[in-house]
Amino acid sequence: MKEITPFSYRKSSSPLHRLPAGLKLAFLLLLSIMAFLPGPELRTFFFLVTLAFILVILSFVAGINPLALLRGSRPLLLIVLGIFLVQGVELSPLSFSASGIKEAIIFCVRIGIVFAAASLLFFTTSAGEIRKSLSRLESFLHLDRLKLSLHISLMLGFLPQFFRIWEDLNLAWKSRGGKNKPGRLVKLIPLLIEKMILKAAETADALEARGTK
Repeated sequence: MKEITPFSYRKSSSPLHRLPAGLKLAFLLLLSIMAFLPGPELRTFFFLVTLAFILVILSFVAGINPLALLRGSRPLLLIVLGIFLVQGVELSPLSFSASGIKEAIIFCVRIGIVFAAASLLFFTTSAGEIRKSLSRLESFLHLDRLKLSLHISLMLGFLPQFFRIWEDLNLAWKSRGGKNKPGRLVKLIPLLIEKMILKAAETADALEARGTK
C-alpha cells in the first residue's frame, strides 16, 4: 500500500475499471454532495458509516486496499482538525470548549469520504477516459467552443502530479538524511510549488505545440 501514489491510475480489468468514466464522475459528485448533507447527529453518523462502507466494498471490487484510498489525506485532515481545535479555545476566561469536538470529527469524516471517493475515481479511471467522457458531455450540451473538457481534465490531471512530485521530494529528503520535522515542510513546499509551476509551463508549451489554445 505504501508504494501506491495517491490519485494515480492503476491499470486493471476489474468491473469498476470497466465502468464508463462519466458514470464514475457522476457518482463522485453525488457522493460528495451526500457526504455533506445536513441532518440530526445520529442520522448523519449512520449515513456517513453507510457511505464509507460503500467505498470499502467498491475498493475491494477494484482490487484496492481500502486504506490506500486515504493515503495522502493526513495533512488535510490534521489541518481541518486543527482549525476546529483553535476555534474551541476561549480567551476570556482562558478555557477550551469541547462542544465542537464532535462537529470536528464528523467534518473530518466527511472530508475523508470525499477524498477516498476521489482516490477511487483516479485509481480506476485514466486521464484520457475522463477527458473523453467530458468531451461527449460537452458535445451533447453544444459547448465545444469552450473546451471545458480539456480544462477540467488538465485540472484533474494535476492532482496525481502533485502527489507524485511530493513523494519524489520526500524520498530525496529522506535519502539525504532529512528527518520528519516541521522544518521539512519549510524547505520542501517551495520546491513543490516551483516544480508544479514548471510542470504547468511544460504542459502549456506542449498544448501550444499541438495547436491547442
